[in-house]
Amino acid sequence: MRFQIHQVDLSSPEFEALIACEVESFNNPHQSIFRFFYPIFGDESPEEKEQALKSLIELHRQWVRSDPDSIWLKAIDTQNNNKIVGGLLIKIHRTNPFAKPKTASDSALWYPSGSKRAYIDACLALFNSPRQKFMQRAHLYSYIGFVHPDYRRHGIADLLLEEECRRADALGLEAYMEAVTAMGVPIFMRHGFIPYRKVSVQPARKDADEEWRDMEEKMQPLRFWPMWRPKQGKFVAGVTRMPWEGEMGGMFSKL
Repeated sequence: MRFQIHQVDLSSPEFEALIACEVESFNNPHQSIFRFFYPIFGDESPEEKEQALKSLIELHRQWVRSDPDSIWLKAIDTQNNNKIVGGLLIKIHRTNPFAKPKTASDSALWYPSGSKRAYIDACLALFNSPRQKFMQRAHLYSYIGFVHPDYRRHGIADLLLEEECRRADALGLEAYMEAVTAMGVPIFMRHGFIPYRKVSVQPARKDADEEWRDMEEKMQPLRFWPMWRPKQGKFVAGVTRMPWEGEMGGMFSKL
């Protein structure tokens, strides 16, 4: 098989290549939600971009080091020197991940202090809110997934999702993710994920200063679709209870 999925060795130089692939993927097209962790918007100097990439690599390493149940997967092209062409970060939560209170380290410290960081912190709070509400139990979380622009429509996303679902099923866990584009929703649905309604991320501030308004202009529009997969991917109408059951605008709402 030309494309293969393998787990990533964090200590290997391949990890830097994986994150470089992530940046290329979310830059084409420009994905605002990725700016939560990568404060580059296009008019920065080469030096600033290089520093942002180094910071992003270290941030991703820290995430996994602090959570032994986090796993990075890579998709490689065996016909092109095993080039990394996609990736997926999954987090295995065997208990409620929201049982502990949030700390200062949850803030976007890679942004300078002030309104820029405050804006991103507010966005992150809104983005994380559905999962915190609906998934206060054991589950497998697809945190970040991407495919290099040159390798899209080759089935790589499906391969990564198949591996994610295989691991969730082996552990007997539900799975959860956020689709950050409408076109991703039907892809994830093929693997048993069920969409919640579209969620907009639009933090408001009465005393918004110039920095806050500048971030609004750069980041908006921001929206995503929370998606959930039952254990073993088995949904039985009238029997399986969705985590948001009873909420307004649930399953199959307008994209």
